[in-house]
Amino acid sequence: QDESARTGMLDWLNSRTGNILRQQLSFSGADLPLLYRTERALQLICDKLQQVELKRQPHVENLLYFVQNTRKRLEPPPKSSVDIPPQTTVRTLIYAPESTQPVTEENLPPLPELPEMKVEVHHGAVEDPEPVARATSGRTIKGFMAGVVCAAAVAAVLWWWQVYPMQQQLAQVRDTAQGAATLWLASPELDSYGQRLQQLPDASPLQLLEAGMQMMRTADSRWPESLQQQQATAQWNEILKTRAQSSPQMRGWQQARQNLRDFADLMMQRETEKQGFTLSYIKTVTWQAERLLNQETPLESLLTQYQDARAQGRNTEALEKQINERLDGVLSRWLLLKNNILTTTATETEAGKR
Repeated sequence: QDESARTGMLDWLNSRTGNILRQQLSFSGADLPLLYRTERALQLICDKLQQVELKRQPHVENLLYFVQNTRKRLEPPPKSSVDIPPQTTVRTLIYAPESTQPVTEENLPPLPELPEMKVEVHHGAVEDPEPVARATSGRTIKGFMAGVVCAAAVAAVLWWWQVYPMQQQLAQVRDTAQGAATLWLASPELDSYGQRLQQLPDASPLQLLEAGMQMMRTADSRWPESLQQQQATAQWNEILKTRAQSSPQMRGWQQARQNLRDFADLMMQRETEKQGFTLSYIKTVTWQAERLLNQETPLESLLTQYQDARAQGRNTEALEKQINERLDGVLSRWLLLKNNILTTTATETEAGKR
Protein backbone atom coordinates (compact mmCIF):
# COMPACT_ATOMS: atom_id res chain seq x y z
CA GLN A 1 0.00 0.00 0.00
CA ASP A 2 2.85 2.41 0.85
CA GLU A 3 4.56 1.53 -2.43
CA SER A 4 1.47 2.34 -4.51
CA ALA A 5 0.91 5.55 -2.56
CA ARG A 6 4.48 6.69 -3.11
CA THR A 7 4.28 5.79 -6.78
CA GLY A 8 1.05 7.75 -7.08
CA MET A 9 2.60 10.76 -5.34
CA LEU A 10 5.61 10.63 -7.66
CA ASP A 11 3.35 10.40 -10.73
CA TRP A 12 1.32 13.33 -9.46
CA LEU A 13 4.47 15.38 -8.83
CA ASN A 14 5.82 14.46 -12.27
CA SER A 15 2.61 15.36 -14.13
CA ARG A 16 2.07 18.55 -12.15
CA THR A 17 5.64 19.74 -12.68
CA GLY A 18 5.44 18.91 -16.38
CA ASN A 19 2.20 20.84 -16.80
CA ILE A 20 3.63 23.88 -15.03
CA LEU A 21 6.84 23.84 -17.11
CA ARG A 22 4.97 23.35 -20.38
CA GLN A 23 2.22 25.91 -19.87
CA GLN A 24 3.54 28.67 -17.66
CA LEU A 25 7.32 28.97 -18.01
CA SER A 26 9.44 30.27 -20.87
CA PHE A 27 13.15 29.61 -20.95
CA SER A 28 16.12 31.56 -22.23
CA GLY A 29 19.81 31.01 -22.56
CA ALA A 30 20.36 32.21 -18.99
CA ASP A 31 18.41 29.18 -17.73
CA LEU A 32 20.86 26.64 -19.17
CA PRO A 33 22.71 26.04 -15.83
CA LEU A 34 19.43 25.27 -14.08
CA LEU A 35 18.35 23.01 -16.94
CA TYR A 36 21.65 21.13 -16.66
CA ARG A 37 21.10 20.60 -12.95
CA THR A 38 17.48 19.55 -13.37
CA GLU A 39 18.41 17.15 -16.17
CA ARG A 40 21.08 15.58 -13.99
CA ALA A 41 18.70 15.18 -11.04
CA LEU A 42 15.99 13.64 -13.21
CA GLN A 43 18.53 11.29 -14.78
CA LEU A 44 19.58 10.08 -11.32
CA ILE A 45 15.93 9.58 -10.31
CA CYS A 46 15.25 7.56 -13.48
CA ASP A 47 18.34 5.42 -12.90
CA LYS A 48 17.30 4.78 -9.31
CA LEU A 49 13.75 3.82 -10.32
CA GLN A 50 15.09 1.34 -12.86
CA GLN A 51 17.05 -0.37 -10.08
CA VAL A 52 13.97 -0.74 -7.84
CA GLU A 53 11.36 -3.40 -8.55
CA LEU A 54 7.97 -1.69 -8.67
CA LYS A 55 4.61 -2.97 -9.82
CA ARG A 56 4.01 0.26 -11.70
CA GLN A 57 6.90 2.39 -12.88
CA PRO A 58 6.41 6.20 -12.66
CA HIS A 59 6.84 7.98 -15.98
CA VAL A 60 9.54 10.38 -14.87
CA GLU A 61 11.44 9.94 -18.12
CA ASN A 62 8.84 12.04 -19.97
CA LEU A 63 9.82 15.04 -17.88
CA LEU A 64 13.50 14.19 -18.46
CA TYR A 65 12.97 14.15 -22.24
CA PHE A 66 11.22 17.50 -22.06
CA VAL A 67 14.09 19.07 -20.12
CA GLN A 68 16.65 17.56 -22.53
CA ASN A 69 14.82 18.90 -25.58
CA THR A 70 14.49 22.33 -24.00
CA ARG A 71 18.19 22.36 -23.15
CA LYS A 72 19.18 21.31 -26.69
CA ARG A 73 16.96 24.00 -28.15
CA LEU A 74 18.58 26.72 -26.04
CA GLU A 75 22.21 25.62 -26.54
CA PRO A 76 24.16 27.74 -29.07
CA PRO A 77 24.99 26.00 -32.39
CA PRO A 78 28.55 24.67 -32.78
CA LYS A 79 31.05 26.90 -34.56
CA SER A 80 31.58 26.04 -38.24
CA SER A 81 35.14 27.34 -38.45
CA VAL A 82 37.78 25.55 -36.42
CA ASP A 83 40.93 27.38 -35.41
CA ILE A 84 43.82 25.92 -37.40
CA PRO A 85 46.95 25.66 -35.27
CA PRO A 86 50.11 27.13 -36.73
CA GLN A 87 52.05 24.75 -38.92
CA THR A 88 55.81 24.34 -38.62
CA THR A 89 57.75 23.47 -41.72
CA VAL A 90 60.51 20.94 -41.15
CA ARG A 91 62.92 20.32 -43.94
CA THR A 92 64.17 16.82 -44.74
CA LEU A 93 67.38 15.83 -43.04
CA ILE A 94 70.03 13.74 -44.89
CA TYR A 95 72.36 11.45 -42.97
CA ALA A 96 75.90 11.08 -44.31
CA PRO A 97 78.23 8.40 -42.88
CA GLU A 98 81.49 9.43 -41.33
CA SER A 99 84.49 9.47 -43.59
CA THR A 100 88.12 9.63 -42.83
CA GLN A 101 88.48 12.31 -45.40
CA PRO A 102 87.37 15.77 -44.49
CA VAL A 103 84.07 16.69 -46.01
CA THR A 104 84.16 19.67 -48.24
CA GLU A 105 81.62 21.27 -50.43
CA GLU A 106 83.37 19.88 -53.49
CA ASN A 107 83.15 16.25 -52.32
CA LEU A 108 79.39 16.42 -51.45
CA PRO A 109 77.03 15.20 -54.14
CA PRO A 110 74.32 17.57 -55.18
CA LEU A 111 71.07 17.32 -53.20
CA PRO A 112 68.10 15.99 -55.09
CA GLU A 113 65.06 18.13 -55.54
CA LEU A 114 62.67 16.93 -52.82
CA PRO A 115 59.31 18.40 -51.97
CA GLU A 116 58.98 20.18 -48.69
CA MET A 117 57.26 18.21 -45.95
CA LYS A 118 55.01 19.95 -43.47
CA VAL A 119 54.72 18.53 -39.99
CA GLU A 120 52.08 19.77 -37.55
CA VAL A 121 53.41 20.15 -34.08
CA HIS A 122 50.76 20.27 -31.33
CA HIS A 123 52.04 22.07 -28.29
CA GLY A 124 50.50 20.47 -25.21
CA ALA A 125 51.63 19.11 -21.92
CA VAL A 126 50.96 15.55 -20.91
CA GLU A 127 48.72 15.62 -17.88
CA ASP A 128 48.86 13.27 -15.00
CA PRO A 129 45.73 11.01 -15.22
CA GLU A 130 45.24 10.83 -11.46
CA PRO A 131 44.56 14.58 -10.89
CA VAL A 132 42.28 14.55 -13.95
CA ALA A 133 40.26 11.67 -12.47
CA ARG A 134 40.01 13.46 -9.14
CA ALA A 135 38.80 16.65 -10.83
CA THR A 136 36.21 14.71 -12.86
CA SER A 137 34.96 12.97 -9.72
CA GLY A 138 34.72 16.30 -7.92
CA ARG A 139 32.68 17.80 -10.74
CA THR A 140 30.38 14.77 -10.72
CA ILE A 141 29.77 15.05 -6.99
CA LYS A 142 29.13 18.78 -7.27
CA GLY A 143 26.71 18.21 -10.14
CA PHE A 144 24.91 15.51 -8.18
CA MET A 145 24.59 17.72 -5.12
CA ALA A 146 23.40 20.62 -7.26
CA GLY A 147 20.78 18.36 -8.85
CA VAL A 148 19.61 17.15 -5.44
CA VAL A 149 19.35 20.73 -4.18
CA CYS A 150 17.46 21.77 -7.31
CA ALA A 151 15.05 18.84 -7.00
CA ALA A 152 14.53 19.61 -3.31
CA ALA A 153 13.80 23.24 -4.14
CA VAL A 154 11.26 22.22 -6.79
CA ALA A 155 9.64 19.78 -4.36
CA ALA A 156 9.47 22.45 -1.64
CA VAL A 157 7.84 24.94 -4.00
CA LEU A 158 5.30 22.36 -5.16
CA TRP A 159 4.56 21.37 -1.55
CA TRP A 160 3.97 24.99 -0.58
CA TRP A 161 1.90 25.60 -3.70
CA GLN A 162 -0.25 22.44 -3.76
CA VAL A 163 0.11 20.25 -0.65
CA TYR A 164 -0.03 22.96 2.02
CA PRO A 165 -3.36 24.45 0.81
CA MET A 166 -4.75 20.91 0.61
CA GLN A 167 -3.73 20.29 4.20
CA GLN A 168 -5.47 23.50 5.24
CA GLN A 169 -8.64 22.40 3.48
CA LEU A 170 -8.51 18.99 5.16
CA ALA A 171 -8.15 20.70 8.53
CA GLN A 172 -11.27 22.74 7.83
CA VAL A 173 -13.17 19.60 6.82
CA ARG A 174 -11.97 17.82 9.95
CA ASP A 175 -13.43 20.61 12.10
CA THR A 176 -16.97 19.59 11.12
CA ALA A 177 -18.56 16.48 12.60
CA GLN A 178 -19.62 14.95 9.29
CA GLY A 179 -16.34 15.82 7.58
CA ALA A 180 -14.36 14.23 10.43
CA ALA A 181 -16.54 11.11 10.22
CA THR A 182 -16.00 10.89 6.45
CA LEU A 183 -12.23 11.17 6.88
CA TRP A 184 -12.35 8.52 9.61
CA LEU A 185 -14.24 6.13 7.30
CA ALA A 186 -11.58 6.70 4.62
CA SER A 187 -8.81 5.92 7.14
CA PRO A 188 -10.19 4.25 10.31
CA GLU A 189 -8.22 4.79 13.52
CA LEU A 190 -9.09 3.23 16.86
CA ASP A 191 -7.71 6.14 18.90
CA SER A 192 -10.03 8.72 17.34
CA TYR A 193 -13.04 6.41 16.98
CA GLY A 194 -14.78 7.49 20.20
CA GLN A 195 -14.17 11.19 19.63
CA ARG A 196 -15.52 11.15 16.07
CA LEU A 197 -18.55 9.12 17.14
CA GLN A 198 -19.46 11.48 19.98
CA GLN A 199 -19.38 14.48 17.65
CA LEU A 200 -22.18 13.16 15.44
CA PRO A 201 -25.16 13.42 17.89
CA ASP A 202 -24.27 17.06 18.55
CA ALA A 203 -24.19 17.91 14.83
CA SER A 204 -27.16 19.75 13.39
CA PRO A 205 -29.36 17.75 10.97
CA LEU A 206 -29.26 20.84 8.76
CA GLN A 207 -25.47 20.70 8.38
CA LEU A 208 -25.52 19.59 4.74
CA LEU A 209 -28.24 22.04 3.76
CA GLU A 210 -26.49 24.87 5.59
CA ALA A 211 -23.30 24.01 3.69
CA GLY A 212 -25.32 24.37 0.49
CA MET A 213 -26.58 27.79 1.60
CA GLN A 214 -23.02 28.89 2.34
CA MET A 215 -21.91 27.68 -1.10
CA MET A 216 -24.76 29.65 -2.66
CA ARG A 217 -23.75 32.87 -0.87
CA THR A 218 -20.08 32.38 -1.78
CA ALA A 219 -20.85 31.77 -5.45
CA ASP A 220 -23.18 34.79 -5.55
CA SER A 221 -20.48 37.07 -4.12
CA ARG A 222 -17.71 35.70 -6.34
CA TRP A 223 -19.52 35.34 -9.68
CA PRO A 224 -22.53 37.67 -9.46
CA GLU A 225 -22.83 38.13 -13.23
CA SER A 226 -22.41 34.46 -14.18
CA LEU A 227 -25.43 32.89 -15.86
CA GLN A 228 -24.31 29.42 -14.77
CA GLN A 229 -24.19 30.56 -11.12
CA GLN A 230 -27.63 32.14 -11.35
CA GLN A 231 -29.18 29.04 -12.91
CA ALA A 232 -27.65 26.71 -10.30
CA THR A 233 -28.78 29.00 -7.44
CA ALA A 234 -32.31 29.22 -8.81
CA GLN A 235 -32.47 25.43 -9.16
CA TRP A 236 -31.24 24.99 -5.57
CA ASN A 237 -33.88 27.41 -4.21
CA GLU A 238 -36.60 25.72 -6.24
CA ILE A 239 -35.69 22.30 -4.86
CA LEU A 240 -35.78 23.59 -1.29
CA LYS A 241 -39.13 25.33 -1.78
CA THR A 242 -40.65 22.26 -3.43
CA ARG A 243 -39.56 20.06 -0.55
CA ALA A 244 -40.77 22.59 2.00
CA GLN A 245 -44.20 22.75 0.37
CA SER A 246 -44.52 18.97 0.68
CA SER A 247 -44.27 19.32 4.46
CA PRO A 248 -47.82 19.69 5.87
CA GLN A 249 -48.45 22.69 8.08
CA MET A 250 -50.91 20.75 10.28
CA ARG A 251 -53.47 23.55 10.10
CA GLY A 252 -56.29 21.03 10.23
CA TRP A 253 -54.87 19.44 13.36
CA GLN A 254 -54.62 22.84 15.03
CA GLN A 255 -58.17 23.78 14.00
CA ALA A 256 -59.58 20.47 15.23
CA ARG A 257 -57.84 20.93 18.55
CA GLN A 258 -59.24 24.46 18.86
CA ASN A 259 -62.74 23.29 17.95
CA LEU A 260 -62.65 20.53 20.56
CA ARG A 261 -61.41 22.99 23.17
CA ASP A 262 -64.25 25.40 22.35
CA PHE A 263 -66.75 22.55 22.50
CA ALA A 264 -65.44 21.50 25.91
CA ASP A 265 -65.77 25.07 27.18
CA LEU A 266 -69.31 25.25 25.82
CA MET A 267 -70.20 21.98 27.52
CA MET A 268 -68.99 23.36 30.85
CA GLN A 269 -71.03 26.52 30.32
CA ARG A 270 -74.21 24.63 29.40
CA GLU A 271 -73.76 22.34 32.36
CA THR A 272 -73.52 25.36 34.65
CA GLU A 273 -76.64 26.87 33.11
CA LYS A 274 -78.49 23.54 33.31
CA GLN A 275 -78.79 23.42 29.55
CA GLY A 276 -78.09 20.59 27.13
CA PHE A 277 -77.01 19.90 23.52
CA THR A 278 -78.88 18.52 20.60
CA LEU A 279 -77.61 15.29 19.09
CA SER A 280 -77.16 16.92 15.68
CA TYR A 281 -74.84 19.58 17.15
CA ILE A 282 -72.66 16.93 18.80
CA LYS A 283 -72.51 14.98 15.53
CA THR A 284 -71.51 18.14 13.64
CA VAL A 285 -68.65 18.94 16.02
CA THR A 286 -67.42 15.33 15.92
CA TRP A 287 -67.57 15.14 12.13
CA GLN A 288 -65.67 18.43 11.69
CA ALA A 289 -62.95 17.29 14.09
CA GLU A 290 -62.56 13.99 12.25
CA ARG A 291 -62.43 15.72 8.86
CA LEU A 292 -59.75 18.14 10.00
CA LEU A 293 -57.64 15.41 11.59
CA ASN A 294 -57.78 13.27 8.45
CA GLN A 295 -56.45 16.07 6.24
CA GLU A 296 -52.86 15.66 7.41
CA THR A 297 -50.92 12.83 9.04
CA PRO A 298 -48.19 13.76 11.52
CA LEU A 299 -44.71 12.41 10.86
CA GLU A 300 -44.68 10.69 14.23
CA SER A 301 -47.83 8.79 13.25
CA LEU A 302 -46.07 7.56 10.09
CA LEU A 303 -43.15 6.35 12.19
CA THR A 304 -45.56 4.45 14.45
CA GLN A 305 -47.21 2.86 11.41
CA TYR A 306 -43.76 1.89 10.10
CA GLN A 307 -42.86 0.33 13.46
CA ASP A 308 -46.08 -1.71 13.55
CA ALA A 309 -45.63 -2.83 9.93
CA ARG A 310 -42.07 -4.02 10.63
CA ALA A 311 -43.27 -5.90 13.69
CA GLN A 312 -45.97 -7.65 11.63
CA GLY A 313 -43.57 -8.46 8.77
CA ARG A 314 -45.40 -6.39 6.15
CA ASN A 315 -43.85 -4.52 3.21
CA THR A 316 -42.66 -1.07 4.27
CA GLU A 317 -41.24 0.38 1.03
CA ALA A 318 -44.10 2.83 0.53
CA LEU A 319 -43.90 3.99 4.14
CA GLU A 320 -40.11 4.41 3.91
CA LYS A 321 -40.46 6.56 0.80
CA GLN A 322 -43.19 8.66 2.43
CA ILE A 323 -41.17 9.12 5.63
CA ASN A 324 -38.03 10.14 3.70
CA GLU A 325 -40.01 12.69 1.69
CA ARG A 326 -41.55 14.10 4.86
CA LEU A 327 -38.14 14.33 6.54
CA ASP A 328 -36.67 16.12 3.53
CA GLY A 329 -39.63 18.48 3.53
CA VAL A 330 -39.36 19.22 7.25
CA LEU A 331 -35.60 19.92 7.05
CA SER A 332 -35.94 22.09 3.94
CA ARG A 333 -38.81 24.04 5.47
CA TRP A 334 -36.87 24.53 8.72
CA LEU A 335 -33.81 25.76 6.79
CA LEU A 336 -35.85 28.27 4.75
CA LEU A 337 -37.59 29.54 7.87
CA LYS A 338 -34.25 30.04 9.65
CA ASN A 339 -32.86 31.98 6.69
CA ASN A 340 -36.07 34.03 6.17
CA ILE A 341 -36.48 32.71 2.62
CA LEU A 342 -39.78 30.86 2.92
CA THR A 343 -42.67 33.20 2.12
CA THR A 344 -46.14 33.13 3.55
CA THR A 345 -47.65 31.93 0.30
CA ALA A 346 -48.75 28.62 1.74
CA THR A 347 -50.43 30.31 4.70
CA GLU A 348 -52.28 32.75 2.48
CA THR A 349 -53.39 29.97 0.15
CA GLU A 350 -54.72 27.92 3.03
CA ALA A 351 -56.59 30.91 4.43
CA GLY A 352 -58.13 31.58 1.03
CA LYS A 353 -59.36 28.00 0.79
CA ARG A 354 -61.09 28.28 4.15
